[in-house]
Amino acid sequence: MTTVPTPPAAGTDPLAWLDGTGETGRLIRSMDWTPSGLGPVETWPPSLRAVTGMLLLSPVPIVLLWGEPGIMIYNDAYSVFAGNRHPALLGSEVRKGWAEVADFNDNVMRVGLAGGTLAYKDQELSLIRHGKPEPVWMDLDYSPVPGEDGKPGGVIAIVVETTERVLAERRARETERRFREELEAQVRDRTDALARSEANSRKAEQALMQMQKMEALGNLTGGIAHDFNNLLMAVHGSLELLRERLPDDPLLRRLVDNALAGAQRGSTLTRRMLAFARRQDLKTERIDLHALIDGMRELMQRSLGGTIVVETRFAADLPPIEADANQLESALLNLAVNARDAMDGVGTIVIATSETWVKDSDGPVLPGHYVRLSLSDTGSGMDDATLKRATEPFFTTKGVGKGTGLGLSMVHGLAEQLGGALRMTSREDVGTTAEIWLPAAQASLAAPPPAPVAATSVRRCVPAQTATILTVDDDDLVRMTTVEMLEDLGYSVTAARSGAEALKLLEEGCVDLVITDHAMPQMTGAQLAATLHERYPTLPVIMATGYADLPAGQPLGLPRLAKPYSQQSLADIVARTMPRPEQPGT
Repeated sequence: MTTVPTPPAAGTDPLAWLDGTGETGRLIRSMDWTPSGLGPVETWPPSLRAVTGMLLLSPVPIVLLWGEPGIMIYNDAYSVFAGNRHPALLGSEVRKGWAEVADFNDNVMRVGLAGGTLAYKDQELSLIRHGKPEPVWMDLDYSPVPGEDGKPGGVIAIVVETTERVLAERRARETERRFREELEAQVRDRTDALARSEANSRKAEQALMQMQKMEALGNLTGGIAHDFNNLLMAVHGSLELLRERLPDDPLLRRLVDNALAGAQRGSTLTRRMLAFARRQDLKTERIDLHALIDGMRELMQRSLGGTIVVETRFAADLPPIEADANQLESALLNLAVNARDAMDGVGTIVIATSETWVKDSDGPVLPGHYVRLSLSDTGSGMDDATLKRATEPFFTTKGVGKGTGLGLSMVHGLAEQLGGALRMTSREDVGTTAEIWLPAAQASLAAPPPAPVAATSVRRCVPAQTATILTVDDDDLVRMTTVEMLEDLGYSVTAARSGAEALKLLEEGCVDLVITDHAMPQMTGAQLAATLHERYPTLPVIMATGYADLPAGQPLGLPRLAKPYSQQSLADIVARTMPRPEQPGT
């Protein structure tokens, strides 16, 4: 058990606590600490003396970074780690002492002095310890050290170098890799047929692993986006209501508007995440693809700039497609912006269309009739490794802050959700072509006449201006925000946190309209809507969700409200869905 030196009693050597603390302890005793700002050692506060005494007795490399500048105090083990930088490091500011990793240590001090901890496993840094930069791997643990006032007065770092182990493991892996390659070469030389079989097996396994990985990422991304939508719903709705009640103060309004804009940007990001996960809410319609492209020419040219030439090559008699026009425009604009960036803002983009028939399902699309929308550029192109990862979420070749890595994954997810696929080809120094395959629209069929509706047993509240709306959501923030928005619009509102609670409230009170979330435990919004359709056939129901994958069999014509929604969107859909009051005498 290590005993930490304690301050000496009155009349004894004030530096006696440094006795027996090694070579570095003797240096600390003899140094002039005035330039560091800490002052003479005998005047150091008890908290600093205590932690210094502890680390000096430790056999593990430990360094204390004291105060905002991070004045370095360390032990003998750390002096060995520091190499030729010792003893100059002792008493220096960490940013100046290790200037080559100043940014890294700035973050350490910022987090530690705020009371946080950091831990790194096999962290690689380039350090100058013996006259020239060298890669060093370390296990690093940082923790705050309390000062006299109880607040963090410094940061203590445990530094265990793992360079030898890391390099040994790399050498072992390299040896294993070379051995495997030699063995595979021998097997390949002995039997080409077996080698081809193994290659095909590996390819199939990799394809399966890639599919499973993308599916897992899709599920994870979709779940995160759903949670974000709920958070953004509460933020956006509350800000809207707050803005209406602000005093006439330009600064306050500007701050709220900035927050609303940030929430809107977050909503755009979650839509891209849901698009990759193939869970976004799509509003499909028959689309003339050529008319859609012509209609966005001006927007596209403004987005690309005057140094980009856009050419179109349209196929004659192209059949219509069934798609979401807004999402398809966003996907095409995403591809165009990617092409512009690949050409450094100068070059030619060719947008082409064609139709094709797939007979055998040997690729990502099923047999059928398809329309192909392609966009080609004359940019730098991609190598095979980059092309394979191009549609992975969050993968980007752009610099930090210049892209989310969701653009191509969003296009990929949209194409698959519409029953098609995204195919990409690329050659370095030649350019890239992205093809969106979309099923051609089937011949339209006349809609069947609506089934007769039985008399409703739900009680309605009148008149219209006092209409009662039941909102159902298991998320407390979303539910409360929706209630506030509806009450602000003049409606009477009651709320339920589950489908079962909603059914009980309907039995007890009068309701004119129900707004329900979909993703709820025990009874989903779709199940609740189906139950309401059976019990109260004329009671209108609005589904509020960010998901598109609602089960089949839900009541036909169910209005959808995409999360996060604004108060205006909420007001519009309620006005469209709310039954009009019966006029006297009718």
